[in-house]
Amino acid sequence: MNKIVTILLLVTASLFFGGCYNDFDTPGPNKVWTDADFESDQLISIAELKQIFNEAYPGGGIGESLTITEDLVIRGKVISSDEAGNVYKSMYLYDEDSQSAIEVKLYQDYYMSYPAGKIVYVRLKDLTLGNYRTMISIGVASRNSSYANGNIEDQYLVDQHIKSGEFVGMTSADTLVVNASNYASLTDASLGRLVRFEGVRSEWGTAGWGYKNTFPNYFANSSSYDVNSSGWANVDQTLTWAEFIENATWAHKSGTTYYYGSAWFTYGDLNNLPGNYVVRTSGYSDFREEMIPKNGETVNITAIYTKFAPDTGDSRAAYQLLLNRASDVVK
Repeated sequence: MNKIVTILLLVTASLFFGGCYNDFDTPGPNKVWTDADFESDQLISIAELKQIFNEAYPGGGIGESLTITEDLVIRGKVISSDEAGNVYKSMYLYDEDSQSAIEVKLYQDYYMSYPAGKIVYVRLKDLTLGNYRTMISIGVASRNSSYANGNIEDQYLVDQHIKSGEFVGMTSADTLVVNASNYASLTDASLGRLVRFEGVRSEWGTAGWGYKNTFPNYFANSSSYDVNSSGWANVDQTLTWAEFIENATWAHKSGTTYYYGSAWFTYGDLNNLPGNYVVRTSGYSDFREEMIPKNGETVNITAIYTKFAPDTGDSRAAYQLLLNRASDVVK
């Protein structure tokens, strides 16, 4: 009888350890998080989260930060992608219930884990809200005094705070549609959202609003270049400025220098901020050398709606559109 018991124990142990070994070699799928994984009073909307910051800094809070001490959670759908290299370490989440969106400062190439259309939960306790030039984002405490918060890049912190839900895909409801008849109703409550600007016109020249820049223009190494620049030929030996502006591209790379580009689009009232938008493109993007629409061309642009203002406030602010990919500009 003892021999039989011993044999049974050995067989059971071998099955147990063999099962563990097989699970290690072929792990099961990652957990898909849902609302049921959190207490009902933990979940708040993205609009409510932004309101927490606004109540702490009723004057606007540019450059300010706020660490969340309560065990709160937000839920949103990913509406951005850094696959094309234009969006950089910034994942934008959209909460359909509150029609609000927010940036989560993350790591490079997050699109492989969090593609557009995936539900993501963010556990907020001990994370830091920061306001950079009017845009509120979620991150960690900043080690750089120029920024109100930093990126969540450490894998331990990512695992603690970023929880992957189901992939539901993108729908038409995720995109706010704006046109010439309703652009004036677009407010800062929609910052961070995916917005399609229909029938907006490409404008070349000096803007009558905001920074009063000449467009298109380019920036690298603390220097900016536009049609009034005399130093372009000394920087880019491949094209004169006249040649370059004739075939202006979203951004540019010359040698080891990556130029960020800015293009201007308008609904026609050139002297007021509403209805005028800057498409800001990274010199590291895959589509940097694709041409921007010519002066006067009318296009549809689908982009993340953002705002950039000096530290002093909105007096010289500009609304900037962040493209996920070049195909989001349609003639």
